[in-house]
Amino acid sequence: MELERICRLLKQRGERIIVKKNGVETYHESDEDYYRLERERLNKSEQWHYFYIRNKQEQVIEKEHLASYTDEREGARSFYLWTMRSHYRQKYVRKIHAYLQDTDYDLSPDVATVERALAVFLKLHIPRHLYSFENEQKPDSINLETDWDSGRSFYIDLKGKQHRETLVRPKSIAVRIAFDRVLMLYLFYQEQDALFQSNEIQTLFNEEERLVFL
Repeated sequence: MELERICRLLKQRGERIIVKKNGVETYHESDEDYYRLERERLNKSEQWHYFYIRNKQEQVIEKEHLASYTDEREGARSFYLWTMRSHYRQKYVRKIHAYLQDTDYDLSPDVATVERALAVFLKLHIPRHLYSFENEQKPDSINLETDWDSGRSFYIDLKGKQHRETLVRPKSIAVRIAFDRVLMLYLFYQEQDALFQSNEIQTLFNEEERLVFL
């Protein structure tokens, strides 16, 4: 999925992007921070670098390097996932929370409970294998570990290794964070399946790319 392809796909999904001579940026106003995928030409090859740009009146204040890639395909796929991660958080996850607010299923950080989260997963038809909120670890899922007043969550890959472990938080906050991560894992697989079935990608996203989305 080269850069031209991912630009087309992002535009189809309503994401505005800025195409530059040596890369691409997420859309931004003059005083907004943004992300940039930038090509570096070497003697006999090239590298691609992903940056977070702190911006003021179109002047770069700070350029934070986030990742490097050996070819365009690798960099383009990651840029797509980073951008779609923000897309889904803004247009799906936040809307779900807004809809649930002031209902019996409110999952705001001060009132979220395991029981409410599990009930919402059931209503949204989130596959059970994508989460474990009962201190039972299982692969390729978001796991939530809690005691009576605190908790933490993490992703377990297909080999049983933990990733993206959060700090121990008050229980309601830990539940809210874990809930959001389960939604993102579910949306990741929805996105991947849609791309694969439409032949936009020929190989599924790997473990590292999955972690980008989470």
